[in-house]
Formats: sequence, structure tokens, C-alpha cells
Amino acid sequence: MTLERIVDALVASEGGPPGACLAVRAPDVDALAVTGHRQVLGVAEPLPMTPTTCLDLASITKAFTTTALAALDVAPADPLRRYLPDAPPVTVDDLLLHRGGLWEWWPTYCDAAGPEEGGRLARTLPLRYAPGGGRHYSDLGFMILGQVVEVVAGAPLPDALRELVLEPSGLRWTAHARPVGAEVAASGTGDGIEQRMLDTGEPYPVPRSPADFTGWRHHVIAGEVADGNAFHTFGGVSGHAGLFSTVEDLLRLGTALCASAAGDGPWRALGGYLVPGPDPGQSRGFRSWTTAVGGCTTTAYGHPGFTGTTLAVLPRHRASVVLATNRLQVPGEPVPNEEMWLPALRAAHQLLDE
Repeated sequence: MTLERIVDALVASEGGPPGACLAVRAPDVDALAVTGHRQVLGVAEPLPMTPTTCLDLASITKAFTTTALAALDVAPADPLRRYLPDAPPVTVDDLLLHRGGLWEWWPTYCDAAGPEEGGRLARTLPLRYAPGGGRHYSDLGFMILGQVVEVVAGAPLPDALRELVLEPSGLRWTAHARPVGAEVAASGTGDGIEQRMLDTGEPYPVPRSPADFTGWRHHVIAGEVADGNAFHTFGGVSGHAGLFSTVEDLLRLGTALCASAAGDGPWRALGGYLVPGPDPGQSRGFRSWTTAVGGCTTTAYGHPGFTGTTLAVLPRHRASVVLATNRLQVPGEPVPNEEMWLPALRAAHQLLDE
């Protein structure tokens, strides 16, 4: 299926995003398809999605944090307390693999007034699971890893990422807290999803309720970080979420990641972070997907973002793939990321194989 047919099908599907862009870049391939609208809720007329639309990356921010750790050559086996004395007694690797035993999610804004208190809360919250006992995907782990980057780099996270990741990749439209430029894809409406999580205790039985926080947003989120912890507690600057970027910048990052995986890019330690972990689909800080087209089977490494965008690299092809959507810009239940991503990845692999 062509890239154009993939994005058209996504936007036309039930619960699908209003807009989508799918891009593939490799040494002999540079293809992109875009359709639909970057915002349909809260505006008089729908605004078009374009290749230059800026997107809230949500958890793709974690891939930037991981890359910064690789740039600093932080050894995954290092005890976390080497950098943060009040952190849990686990290793950097435990957090990269989501095996540190931390809570998957916690509404830090119910307990912390600002980044310093929020960071301390993430480090000192009692563990939910036994460390190393299994994979439990955790935002808190990457809040802490962002703090490790700051300690090792000796600089605030935005400055550290700029020097370690953005500038070596040639990124010009990537920044914390707010988009660079006026054209931005909207995400959901307010903090409704997190309010519902606290109200129902699903999917995590956090002992807090919506009444424990008074700063809930109710407007359509456009140009603000959607993630509640990143926005309310950390001012848009955290290791787990908070970055905005464009498809072009993500492709540039992917090119640098591929070069580094091959041993000739800016981050020579990156290859060690792509080694498969003990849990399927999880490497150090990166998710992984295996895709087969014809006689070619390959592995893609990257990260999805809750707001609807996914970045991956296919080192075998030295290729980058970006699927950018605004899946939360729907009045009902949004389509899951994986349902959009897997067909898009297969189409990209097919294009590369041809």
C-alpha cells in the first residue's frame, strides 16, 4: 500500500485522526504523504495539516532523553544513586528497560508545586513493584532519567538536549514547552483523559481523585504540552514528555540515529542502547518492532507518543520513518497508536524494499 493510501485510510477510518503525515527517508528514498487537518475542534474552520506542522511529541521525548544519555556515554549498568543519591536502589538500565519497579504513572501535580518538588517526588515515591521483576512502562522512570542528563551534563535539560542531540542532528524546529512557529497540531480537549484516570482508577489505581487538583484545563490543547505532569508540574520540560517538533526534524534525528547505529554518527554509544532487552519489543529507551516484507525481515527502533506521532529507524536500511497524527482531536474514543503505526511501518518497509 502506498504512503498516500495509508494516510487517506487513517483519516477516513472510524475514530481516525483528522490529519496524518507519513514520511520515509533513506539514502535513496525521500517520500512523504500528508492529508487532512491539524485542528478541527475549537476553530471556526478546520486548519490543514502540512509537512511543516509542529507536533506535541509526548513520549517520543523519551527517545531524545535516551539519545542524550548515549551522547554522555552514561553506562546503563551504573547505579542510579551514583547521580541522584535519593533515587531508588536500581540501575540506569532498569529505568531504560522499564524494569525499575516504579509506578507507571502518578499525578505529580496533586502533590508537588513545581519542578523541584515534582522531581523529588518522582525519585522518592515508594516503588510499586519489585525491581527487575518485569516490564512496567513508566513515565516516572524517564522523569528521573531526564534529571540524570542534567546532573551529568551540568546543565538544565533544554540546554543539555540542545548541545547533545538537537545541534548534532541539525534540528531547527524542536523545543520544550511550546512549538517553534505558529502552525501546530492540536491534541485533546483539556486534561479530560487524566481526570478520568483519577476518577476511575484505571488503568492505574493511584490513591488520588480529581478533587485533589484545581488547575484542570478544559480548552482544546494547541500549542501547550498535553501531558499533565509535563505541563502542570514541570513547565513543559521533562525527560518523559514536553518536546514539540516537526516531521522534518524527526527525520533528521532518525538519520543521525541510523548513522550512529552504524558507527559513524554523533553518538558512538548508541548501538548498546539498541540491543534487545529481556522483554519483547523493548530495547534500552527505545521500543522495537519486527516487520517482514517479501524475503526481508528487519527491526525498527523508535518510540510512539500518546498524542499520535511515532518515530522509528530501520538501521538495516539506514532509514527513518515518521507517522504524525493528531489522534486526540476527535470527540469520541481515539484510535490506538499501534493500529495506525503497524500498517504505516509495513508500507514504509515495502517502499524501502522496492
